[in-house]
Amino acid sequence: MSDSALYIVCGLLLACCLLRVFFDRQSDNEFSNPLSRPADPPIGALLDPQLSAQLFGSEDWRYITTFRSRKIEGEFLKIRKKLALSWIRAAKTEAHALLGAHRAAARASVDLDFFVEFRVTLAYASFLFFCTLLDFVIRIRGPVGLQVLAKLTDSRSEQLFEIVGQFFPVALSKEDSFNGMSTGKRGYHP
Repeated sequence: MSDSALYIVCGLLLACCLLRVFFDRQSDNEFSNPLSRPADPPIGALLDPQLSAQLFGSEDWRYITTFRSRKIEGEFLKIRKKLALSWIRAAKTEAHALLGAHRAAARASVDLDFFVEFRVTLAYASFLFFCTLLDFVIRIRGPVGLQVLAKLTDSRSEQLFEIVGQFFPVALSKEDSFNGMSTGKRGYHP
């Protein structure tokens, strides 16, 4: 019975992510150049693999527990949870900006392929699903020891960037990248 409940919950989360993607109504002006908004942090600033390994690893937690202080442990978990949730928000913001640029370019393109767009949509939905799952687990359990799930979420982000980079309707040279981000690579590349 618990296995079927898990599948139902996962299906509902995936359905919510797909509905959000398909019914996300935003103005065309917002996507004129979404990666260069001055209020946003630099693209890829929080998505360094070493940072995610440190955020979701258990080495720091083992060190903190050597002090045997509930107050220190509580503060550590509270701060680490905030940082992990910020990491997820940054990953979602970066993926949303990439998809916004892709949508703007796709609107201008006359050669749209349904299967390419479907593949991009599925990659984005998969990424959102794992972000939502990671967010849910962090809120319930905390981020300590979630390296495997964080790496899985990170790999979905990389897959999304690779797919969009392969089929991006506008050919970009290295000098013509968006705010330091080329379409085939995830993260900030100065």
